[in-house]
Amino acid sequence: MPLHISNDDASFIVLFHNNPNPMWIVEVDTLQFKEVNEAAIKHYGYTRDEFLNKIKLSNIRPVHEQQEMLNLIKRIKHSQTIKKELTHIKKNGRFIHVNITSYNVVFNGFYCRMVIIHDITQQKQKDAKLIEALDRINETLESITDGFITLDRKLRVTYWNKEAARILSINKQTVLNKKLWELYPYYRELNVFKQFKKSLEYKATIKFEEHIVQLKKWVCFTVYPGADGLAVYFQDITSQKHGEEQINLKNESLDQIAYINSHIIRKPLANIMGIINSLEGLPCDNEHMVQPIKMLKQSATELDNRIKEINTRVEKTLK
Repeated sequence: MPLHISNDDASFIVLFHNNPNPMWIVEVDTLQFKEVNEAAIKHYGYTRDEFLNKIKLSNIRPVHEQQEMLNLIKRIKHSQTIKKELTHIKKNGRFIHVNITSYNVVFNGFYCRMVIIHDITQQKQKDAKLIEALDRINETLESITDGFITLDRKLRVTYWNKEAARILSINKQTVLNKKLWELYPYYRELNVFKQFKKSLEYKATIKFEEHIVQLKKWVCFTVYPGADGLAVYFQDITSQKHGEEQINLKNESLDQIAYINSHIIRKPLANIMGIINSLEGLPCDNEHMVQPIKMLKQSATELDNRIKEINTRVEKTLK
């Protein structure tokens, strides 16, 4: 049963005309304004006379939404309360976003809808800017070459970019809003779990390397604590680690070469020098030269073999 009201109703005067929000009463069949309050006049820019005698509800709505408006009017004829977000047009042509609450009333004998309007244009603009900013942030996080994830204070995953999915071989849909170590228990045994908890507890930035055997990868993590949880950047450093291993192996080979040069080669070389020294001052006849020359040849051969061994090791090191 619709509410019956009139301009003579004292409570209506207080609740309608003194309301700080724009309000109007529109006849359902004709879409003519039957009453408007002062807030609506100020907000929309029309005079009271223009509202009541020169324009209709259709003038307030964009042309492309006219049919939607008519369909809504037909649907709400027997509805008690309607709440909806709409687009309105002020007298100056400016479009605004509004939330309306509409009630069935009988006003001075006419079947009408009484409408309360809340202008949400500024909030919509703020929301749009926030969404735009979040989209830019998301685009940046998805394009970086680092894995990036965020976790709440209960260490549930709240963000997981595509590089994180590639490095850890886990897609976003699988892990979002879940705890990594509950899905993959081996993470609880790794240093990852301990370092995440430590960063959260002590509010400390922590950088560490982790060998994830199951993935056959080395990963470098940097964990940043925040008010809402953790932000984590990480990189696949497997190639770097393999490079370090190769460098270490080469260094070991070079150490061996240095040992050979300083100890093994020195012995035959010292022998050669000793033999040469023993030959000095001896008569140069064949009988005295046979044995020294034989010994010199043996030492030279030994030195030649050692040099070949060194060359072989150097070649392997340089490959």
